[in-house]
Amino acid sequence: MEQQTVIAGRILEDMSDGVMTIDLTGRITTFNASAARILGISQDEALEHSFGEVFLLAEDNDDFNQTILDAIYESSTSHNRIVPFSYNDKRTSLALTTTFLKAEDNSGQRIGVIAVFSDITELQALQEAEARLAEELKSKHKELQTAYLKTEEGNQQLQSALKKVQIIRNTATAFTIILFLGIGLFVWNRKPAGFSSSPASPTTSQGTTTAIVPVTPQPVSTSIALTGKLLPLQMVNLTSPISGKVGQVMVRYGDVVKAGQPLLTMDTSEAMIKFREAKAAYIKAQNSYKQMEKWDTSTDVARAHRSLAKAKLSLENQKKTLDESERLFKKGIIPATEYDSAKSQYTNQQMDYQSAQEELKAAQEKGNSENRKVSRFELENAESRMRQAEKDIASSTVVAPVSGIIMKPPASGQSKEGRTVERGTTFQQGELLLAIGDLSGFSVNAKLDEVDVTKVQLGQRVRVSGDAFPGQQLSGSIQSISPHAEEGEGSKSVSSFGIKVVIDSVPPELKKRIMVGMTANLEIIIYENPAALMVPLAAVQSEQGKRIVTRKKGANPADVAEKVTVTTGYTTQDTVEITSGLKAGDLIEVSQPAPPPSVGGKP
Repeated sequence: MEQQTVIAGRILEDMSDGVMTIDLTGRITTFNASAARILGISQDEALEHSFGEVFLLAEDNDDFNQTILDAIYESSTSHNRIVPFSYNDKRTSLALTTTFLKAEDNSGQRIGVIAVFSDITELQALQEAEARLAEELKSKHKELQTAYLKTEEGNQQLQSALKKVQIIRNTATAFTIILFLGIGLFVWNRKPAGFSSSPASPTTSQGTTTAIVPVTPQPVSTSIALTGKLLPLQMVNLTSPISGKVGQVMVRYGDVVKAGQPLLTMDTSEAMIKFREAKAAYIKAQNSYKQMEKWDTSTDVARAHRSLAKAKLSLENQKKTLDESERLFKKGIIPATEYDSAKSQYTNQQMDYQSAQEELKAAQEKGNSENRKVSRFELENAESRMRQAEKDIASSTVVAPVSGIIMKPPASGQSKEGRTVERGTTFQQGELLLAIGDLSGFSVNAKLDEVDVTKVQLGQRVRVSGDAFPGQQLSGSIQSISPHAEEGEGSKSVSSFGIKVVIDSVPPELKKRIMVGMTANLEIIIYENPAALMVPLAAVQSEQGKRIVTRKKGANPADVAEKVTVTTGYTTQDTVEITSGLKAGDLIEVSQPAPPPSVGGKP
């Protein structure tokens, strides 16, 4: 039997699940190592302590506690629940099973409650991630289906349009041929004797002529124009170190300050009150902790010992009196009433002695390890509050952490701009006081509509100019693009996206002329090539999925022509850039509409 108990104990300690048993008095009788690890409570803190003392004081674990209590109140029911549990700022999810323990003699008598639990935090997180991935896959699959249907619909519309274009083209070609045949017959029939036509540019069967043009480099660029306000390169916000009124303001908005320069001071009257209160609380907590450290020799314990010794002495004296009364009663010397009175007095004295013992135990219990921990925690908290109050008073003077220009802080809450700092104005601790703008460079905030925002990217070059500094141009780049849209104001329904352009450096001669708040004209360079090879759109044909250009060996129509595969780039309304396949100076053929026919040698 002893070996079985040892084996059962080893199994219990080696289990990965936490196991806890509670007897009918509420005392924790079993608490294995896994339970201590999962709940963050040592076995010494739990074993032989009451469940209420260990768990019910933690308000964050109401679901866990209620499940245990339900098992106690509903003895015929087993509970399987998933409950949250928190300890040391760590939040976990537990799979908790509770049921009643019954006696081994098959009497059905309840002897306690057993709770088995395991940490399923990671499993729950994996299940949630799996569910999210499944939802994302469904969403992406639906988007792909929608895109495919739209593509198919577009292909059908394109095929239909191509068929209509082909029919129109064939009809126009036939009509042109018939028209020219009619004109030719008409001219032939009316041509005077000796008339002869002079040769012109080659004309195709479809009424177009071919021109030979050289490929020449030319500058090409496209950009997006915006406007904004010049702001400091970056802003450093300063907050109130303490709650109270502003005492003295040493700067004005727009002043240029250096790092370490005093800006303002806060009135420390309220901070001094908080410091004195914190120090008084610290002194009290310190005295309490000292008493708790020497609790066994404290006045409360000494008083309880004296009361117990006094009660014990009285009990012994009363016992002697009772024994003497009993002896005299048996001899008939005293009446029964006197003997009964002696017995009653002895019983009362026994109760007084028992009360003195309980008072001594209660007095000694106040100095246990848990109460000492509480006293130490209270002392540490009081000391932290006192030190913080000291720091608040020492930091009542606000100094500039960096060099720059004094500005109002950004708006917060419902206000459109930050509060104005003046003497006597009350600020709460942590509330924004001032902002310092870095003037080593500038930044500009602007908005792009949802069409143009797809054309820009981080780091893209931006030209910055302004009416206040005409003829001068600054170079900037896009530092950030807002990932979410801002709804249009008023009747505007187009969403816009905020961007931030930074100008890292400004020439020294311009720094004196450029000021914060000036209007800035932005030109975001989308594409720029100072020597682009631009050719007419009509020069580029499509054959078997390739871009083809006809290149000539010379300027005469009879010179040899060859078809060259090219790569195209930027496209305008009537020209296209050639990025490979041609070089500057090459001659190419361009199809042009044919001139109107001449009659009788006159146009």
